[in-house]
Amino acid sequence: MTPENVYPKRFNFTEAQKKWIKKWREEKIYEFDINAEGEIFSIDTPPPFVSGTLHLGHILNHSWIDFVARYNKMKGRNVYFPQGYDCHGLPVELAVEKEYGISKNQREEFLAKCIEWVEQNIANMTKQYDELGYSTDWNYTYRTMNNDYKYKIQWSLLYFYNKGWLYREKFPTHFCVNCETSVAKAEVGYEDEKGKLWYLKLPLVGRENEYITIATTRPEYMEACVGVFIHPNDERYYHLSAAEVEIPFTERTVRIEMDRNVDRNFGTGIVYCCTYGDEMDIKWKLEYNLEEVQIFTEDGHMNQNSKYKGMTILEARDQIVKDLDKMDLVEKIEDFDHRIVIHTERSSCRKPIEFLPVYQWFINVKDFTDEIIESGELMKWYPEKHKQRLIDWCEGLDWNWVISRQRVFGTPIPFWYCKECGEIIPPKEEDLPLDPVKSKPPSDKCPKCGSKNIEGEKDVCDCWIDSSITPLAIAKWLEDEDFFQKTYMKAKVHRPQGYEIIRTWLFYTLFRCRKLTGKPPFSEILINGMVAGPDGRKMSKSFGNIVSPDEVMPEFGADAVRQWAALGTLGDDYPFEYTWYNLQTKQPVSDDFINKEMEKLPEDKFNKKYRRNFEQLVSASRFLTKIWNAYRFLYFNLSKTELSNFSIKLGELTSIDSYIYSEFNNILKLVELALDDYKWH
Repeated sequence: MTPENVYPKRFNFTEAQKKWIKKWREEKIYEFDINAEGEIFSIDTPPPFVSGTLHLGHILNHSWIDFVARYNKMKGRNVYFPQGYDCHGLPVELAVEKEYGISKNQREEFLAKCIEWVEQNIANMTKQYDELGYSTDWNYTYRTMNNDYKYKIQWSLLYFYNKGWLYREKFPTHFCVNCETSVAKAEVGYEDEKGKLWYLKLPLVGRENEYITIATTRPEYMEACVGVFIHPNDERYYHLSAAEVEIPFTERTVRIEMDRNVDRNFGTGIVYCCTYGDEMDIKWKLEYNLEEVQIFTEDGHMNQNSKYKGMTILEARDQIVKDLDKMDLVEKIEDFDHRIVIHTERSSCRKPIEFLPVYQWFINVKDFTDEIIESGELMKWYPEKHKQRLIDWCEGLDWNWVISRQRVFGTPIPFWYCKECGEIIPPKEEDLPLDPVKSKPPSDKCPKCGSKNIEGEKDVCDCWIDSSITPLAIAKWLEDEDFFQKTYMKAKVHRPQGYEIIRTWLFYTLFRCRKLTGKPPFSEILINGMVAGPDGRKMSKSFGNIVSPDEVMPEFGADAVRQWAALGTLGDDYPFEYTWYNLQTKQPVSDDFINKEMEKLPEDKFNKKYRRNFEQLVSASRFLTKIWNAYRFLYFNLSKTELSNFSIKLGELTSIDSYIYSEFNNILKLVELALDDYKWH
């Protein structure tokens, strides 16, 4: 075979990838042997949500994880590197409703289609991992929808219930009326909005033609007003202490209270308390034992307690303002920039969050934040700066964890409750896993009041309940004690993840695993930033800015994509940039023009006319070409030389030889120090 055939001018990455993936699989290179030599190094890989395809945000994260696995193998550690999939969640339900035209009210058929859809997506995503050269051991994969995984989840909930940490209560929680489900505080965020500030007059009781003026961004809450507050040191309103005001559209009056939490510089310095506009309203309602008036439905309409029953919240806002204006109770309206709470966990939603008082399941986490901080302090952070995110979240936590979701496809909450007195009826451990909607309770009557009106919980678990035991699940907790001891209790456990889920996945995992095992789960944590598209937003299917590996791998190959990933910096966002060009003219075109063409042209015609130019991958590919050419040069020259003896006698080295060896060893030390800190470039 000629040198040109061994090292052709252009590297054929397609053939090379097929060759090595086949060889790795046949020789079982990546299979984990728990009895092999070396310290066990367990990697708690993030289970991607089964959206159907990976994007370059996943590729960055999982390339880094693969770098960690390969480097630690080179260091002589026995690397345990499984990979799982996060199967449950609202996006699956929405996709099934859209793809199959099945309503979740057809429960059994709907659940079967959810599983079918998830399995199809897992098959595609597994193929994408393999094409990346991902060195996981697929023998240890897991799916959060499988019964063995559900058993561990439900066992942990029963354990928390027996410890007194899990309870059911009616309480105002963050509620997305767009998704029609409660959400945890960690799943919401803030967004700036250009809105209005309405100055509304409320008549003083017993004082003819006298009013107070409150300023609000939510006039639709008027009917739910249960109190009015002023600051005790606000001299403008001393005369209003203990006065009462009439609430328009109702037959109620409320008392004016004094409280130091009132912001005297907002609006008029007089605020109304409604059930429930924000967290301050909740605190005031509880502290002053105020009435509760609920006017919103779970799907974002006005309920039977409102004059505007049936209208959407925004429709009611417009009509209420019109009606108040007719009553001469609108003093003025100003443009107002403010921040609103939105559902940020689902980038395809991002709709405003309401506080609705509904029965939910909670886990007490507030009492254990010091333990979570301690567990975080025991870990080595890469980079250290992101540890403060965990500490700040723990110290600022106001509410316990809402773990119930008003969905169908999820881990069932394995409890029944008495509809008369609210008593919780737990399952027997030997009956797990179960669905209380289909399974009979262990007793046919309430142990507290004797009622036979018992109902199985229809809500399912928050997805973070599933994913917060991943380090235990991969360690075969509750199924193989020897494996668990070696891969969790006595192992060095590495957690790789993005900074945006420190307050969710990391926070809940530190809490749950320590409570369930008595041991903080992680030795170290590697934090990556988010990959942003050209629009500056994180890559997300719902934003329409993702780039799938299927789009770039055929042109550039896995090595170029991994080289691009290696240029990312620990803990920082990493933009992936591209430009559009016309295939016919070879000229670049603007994003605005492309957006218009996308709307105008059928997909097949658009794809024949325009393509994206991935400049970063072009650069990475050129760099790899230089390495390939260097190897070709060495091969062509060394193939002409016969070296029969590779032993080196130090005394025979020239000064130049010694210098080269010394510099090589110095560089090797620097590279090793960098890789020890997971710095790839």
